[in-house]
Amino acid sequence: MAFLNALFSAALDQNIVFGQLVGMVIVFLAAERPQDAFRLGGALWVATFAAGLIGWPLYTYVLAPWGIDYMAPVVYVLVSAAVIFALGAAVAAPRAKAERSRIYQLCALLAVNAAVLAVPLSMAASADVTTFDTALGAAIGAGMGLFIAVVAFAFIHDRIDERLVPGVLRGVPISLVTAALMALAFTGVAGIAGGLFV
Repeated sequence: MAFLNALFSAALDQNIVFGQLVGMVIVFLAAERPQDAFRLGGALWVATFAAGLIGWPLYTYVLAPWGIDYMAPVVYVLVSAAVIFALGAAVAAPRAKAERSRIYQLCALLAVNAAVLAVPLSMAASADVTTFDTALGAAIGAGMGLFIAVVAFAFIHDRIDERLVPGVLRGVPISLVTAALMALAFTGVAGIAGGLFV
């Protein structure tokens, strides 16, 4: 039950993007096309999951006992960046040189965003997560919440008919309005998912 509670709380109640308003840049950049959103959202899910899964034991058994728990964001950044570049290298290996270069540029963008996401992950590790199954649920849930945010925003952004939007709001302004409404929707259901498995 602790696993499911942590999973749904991290994915829906404490959604990193819309609940905590962190990492919105990658949502805008990844939401060009829904096809790209699935790949980028999946890569961020894996990186966030790995950062949470590897970062929590490092925090619990190394950083906190040694009194250097303030280094937790750095650990999460290094772990998630390493996972992103390892995934990128595995995907780029059989490709042509130009496509490999594009994949590595995308990995750099994802690694920069992982640096932003490391702060809420390290805060979650230090505050609520006390057992391994809770850490596992929070890691999977944080990645799932990020994936949901990227994909949902991409599909909604794709459905907006720019011809019906007033000229002043076209482009980035309508994206910000859409993101604000999605954040409002996520905060409107805050507390529901986490309380299902208590």
